[in-house]
Amino acid sequence: MRISVIIPCYNAERFVERAVLSALAQERVEVELVLVNDGSTDGTLEVLERLKLLHPERITVVDQVNRGACAARNAGMAASSGTYIQFLDADDVLRPTKLERHLALAEAHQADLVIGSSLTRDPAGTVVRTDVQETGVHDDWMDLMAHGLNVTSAILWRRGAVEAAGGWTEGLGSSQEYDLMFRMLQRDARIVHDDSVLTEIHQRPGASISRSNLDRNWARFVHLRAQIVAHLRSADPAKDLAPYYQVLFDGLRTLYPYDPATANTLYKEYLPASFHPQRSSATGGFYLLLHRAIGFAWANRVRHWLASASTRK
Repeated sequence: MRISVIIPCYNAERFVERAVLSALAQERVEVELVLVNDGSTDGTLEVLERLKLLHPERITVVDQVNRGACAARNAGMAASSGTYIQFLDADDVLRPTKLERHLALAEAHQADLVIGSSLTRDPAGTVVRTDVQETGVHDDWMDLMAHGLNVTSAILWRRGAVEAAGGWTEGLGSSQEYDLMFRMLQRDARIVHDDSVLTEIHQRPGASISRSNLDRNWARFVHLRAQIVAHLRSADPAKDLAPYYQVLFDGLRTLYPYDPATANTLYKEYLPASFHPQRSSATGGFYLLLHRAIGFAWANRVRHWLASASTRK
């Protein structure tokens, strides 16, 4: 039983060795590593080749022109042989028992995805977030809808289920793992959750997201959630979709400050006239009053104007 650890690398010379060593240090599991240099312009390839020389029986290096993280993951999968795959971002770290524990859970539950818990460190090393995946019964579709299935590095993936879903969508700039998990759930993928915090997500220095990226990222978030709702509406006509529309609505509200025109257009396209938003972590009572009185576009315009006026004081 082999696990393939696939690490896409782009300009990662400063931290990829940390990720590789954490994979090599996994306890009581057979692991191979496929390191994919995705057209780096720094010394990443040299670091990968040096690590391969130190561990030639366990490490394969793939060098390709820059095509993005999803293409690098697909290339790594093609060069690997594991029954299960750990897609590990080059700046993240696996704790020593991560793969042993997730393999045992996958085998015990015949799972296609083991959703692990994680902590996130800022560039200074301070823990800024902990995501604990509660064990027990879950609504997998709502977890997917509400971005509740953590992130790529925290998950163990069954190769056959990933391949059956078509692999990673190349060229996708955000929502990458959720796009893939959506297609896997459409094929009845089995999911199990682990509440042990065994993955560390490390934020890169200077990796702030530009306004234009937030614009595109939130638009992708909304489009994918609309696809999820459409699938559920078709697959289970009796399902109560109100909570799903609420997530979609909150996503549109978040998109609005970055791209009002697109948010307004998608609101009309994706939300039925019968939908009435409720209070949520993103939507409060004052906004709901505005929405009922003057509608989505004007409520957001007024709310945005009030927020801007408050900032200027």
